[in-house]
Amino acid sequence: MVYRSSTPKYATEQDLLTGEGSRRFGGRWNPVGIAMVYASLTPETAMAETLAHHRYYGIPIEDAMPRVFVAIEARLRFVLDLREGAVRQRLQVSLERILAVDWRAEIREGRQPVTQLIGQAAWESSWEGLIVPSAADPKGNNLVILPDRLRPESSLTILNVGRLIR
Repeated sequence: MVYRSSTPKYATEQDLLTGEGSRRFGGRWNPVGIAMVYASLTPETAMAETLAHHRYYGIPIEDAMPRVFVAIEARLRFVLDLREGAVRQRLQVSLERILAVDWRAEIREGRQPVTQLIGQAAWESSWEGLIVPSAADPKGNNLVILPDRLRPESSLTILNVGRLIR
């Protein structure tokens, strides 16, 4: 089970599972052009990620509200787990570097952040997702899903989708 936070405008089954926003604008783990669905392993981490985004840009927290939180059943078979030291060692990247990179500043300075390089390599290698440590919640982790890389036996299902406002 993973959790996503969204503004009400984009809290639709289509918008929550396609990664279209990240494809258009990029994100911590993906460059523009690659779709990824960002989810957290706990609802608390999903909230921390949302608040961290607003704080980074100096947006008042009250402007982050209201939010819609959804639970998603993610059935994936090929997931790269970056919590594992052996995986990071194989990729020659430290946990500290993953957590400390200011990916937005790197992009502004014309460099591709290490996190995006890893995400792009995962996409090119047809991984379905990445489990990554949260930079916003020291105890949290995220699942970054590559929706166009899902295998036929894999699935993403929003629980209680009928309760979303349409």
